Amino acid sequence: MRERWDRLDWAAPIPAALVIPEVHYMDMAPLGLTDPQRVRLNRLLACFTCELFIHFEGYVIAYLERWPQRIAQLPPPLVTRFIAEEQVHAEMFRRLLHKLRPDLYAPGPDAPLRFLRWSPGDDLALRLSPPGTFFLLAWLFEEITLMMPRILDATPAECSALLAAVMRLHADEERPHVAIDERVMSTIITRGPRWRVGANTALALPLLAYVGAKVQRAWSGFVARADGELALTARQRRLLRGRGPSLSDRLGIASFTDKMDRSALTGAPLLCWALRRELRRGAP
Repeated sequence: MRERWDRLDWAAPIPAALVIPEVHYMDMAPLGLTDPQRVRLNRLLACFTCELFIHFEGYVIAYLERWPQRIAQLPPPLVTRFIAEEQVHAEMFRRLLHKLRPDLYAPGPDAPLRFLRWSPGDDLALRLSPPGTFFLLAWLFEEITLMMPRILDATPAECSALLAAVMRLHADEERPHVAIDERVMSTIITRGPRWRVGANTALALPLLAYVGAKVQRAWSGFVARADGELALTARQRRLLRGRGPSLSDRLGIASFTDKMDRSALTGAPLLCWALRRELRRGAP
């Protein structure tokens, strides 16, 4: 596992150009940025995406480390491997952050992030999540991760070679994790009483709302940072603040809800309705 990551060329400089497709975030044309501003904003957006991955990997790592006894559906060696792989992913995204913006991100596993930081609310959200809720949400977030290579392949000229390699390798290793999520959920669906399965599905809704609010606060911090670096106009700040879901969010949620439509999960129609409603509303 680690050997594949060590083959990446971390020494090559990242050119002063777009590093991740702009279409992933929003239509940039209405912002009216200069080319240097576009490049600087794009790199900052890539950093925000890396922070999202690190934070969500942190949820998986913390849950599996703190409550392995909750996951009777998985053998301990598989849980140990799951944790190790997610730790490597978080480490690589931290390396990528330092590579992208060494002025903002120090090297090392304990260097602070700029937009998403762990809080007591994260600890409480994990503590309150039974396995049926946690693995359902993990499945959703990992489904979003799997969309990144598709987006990168659509506009390869807007990709840093290193960032694209990290995103693709990350997605490759997340596919088996989705299979684990499906395995856990299948066991819960077939063996658990319907009322409990339905309650676990319903609990996903307030936890999704919590995560959404946390990401929205982080995005406000991102806009403030972008404004400080680029001297944005009031209109540009307003357009950035009001951006909708990313392309990977939209594709991943569509894939996830399609799978839920075909599942026997109690409460799945309510969860799918809520997710599709948020997409229609353009919630970030």
